[in-house]
Amino acid sequence: MTARDKRGTAAVVGGRGFIGGACVEALRDAGWDVVVVTHNARLAARHDGYRWGDMLDPTTLGPAVEGADVVVQSANFPNYPFEKPQHRHSYLEYDGLGTERLVRAARAAGARRYVYVAGVGVTENPTKPYFRAIRRGELAVADSGMAHVVVRPAFVYGPRDNGINRIIRACRYLPVLPLPQGGRQNHQPVHVDDVGRLVAQAAAADAPEGTFEIGGPERMTMRAMLSTALRLVGRGRPIVDVADRVARPGARLMARLPGPLITPDALDFMLEDFVADLEPLTKHYDLRLTPFLDGLRSYLVR
Repeated sequence: MTARDKRGTAAVVGGRGFIGGACVEALRDAGWDVVVVTHNARLAARHDGYRWGDMLDPTTLGPAVEGADVVVQSANFPNYPFEKPQHRHSYLEYDGLGTERLVRAARAAGARRYVYVAGVGVTENPTKPYFRAIRRGELAVADSGMAHVVVRPAFVYGPRDNGINRIIRACRYLPVLPLPQGGRQNHQPVHVDDVGRLVAQAAAADAPEGTFEIGGPERMTMRAMLSTALRLVGRGRPIVDVADRVARPGARLMARLPGPLITPDALDFMLEDFVADLEPLTKHYDLRLTPFLDGLRSYLVR
């Protein structure tokens, strides 16, 4: 691709993360010069194309997105979805207040377009704290005065995900797979590369604005998702239904441990149904959604 074919500069905040990394690759494939914004100041200082930007420190965000035509936000707090409010690692600080900080910085830097990777499940008047934080961020984006797209993914999976892959690793040692409520939550798993491609399309100057949910082509329970993945790698396990009366006290106990496997808020988040309304997406964007088994085979089968 020649310099004349370049679309401009896109700054991806959280570009070293699971979803952010897919956005970086898709944007580059689409012809953008990409700046990866990371909270790791030492790493940013050592690598061309990287800049330091901390969602908790507004003074770092302006320089991080300076010169960007498009700002893409795909930043989660460390150890997501396990909050540590004492360290400001929370939905409020990142998706809520953090988005407000980054929107102000992007607008001041002259960015023309803003793409926010949020999440399925957000309503206009959410009651749960994680959804309230995301909705606060969405409103900040909508009120920014910039052209904007909010991307709401359902359950995202891929080679670097910390969900399905963590379960697969754990089942090397577990004779059974315990799941809260037996894994009956409804999901619509979407491959991370599909999310990246949507973000790259949404970054274009003439792309439709608004809020677009994205999920895969199939709806299934968490139980079915994990059973499919485990069978694919030869680690099928019986699933044990963990009742709520057991799961919640256990989550409260484990939340006190360093690097907890689960917390009460994270348990609530895990028990949500995450399905997408694909009609607006398919109406306005040209995107082939990857079937779940095809997506798994692309990286689990060697």
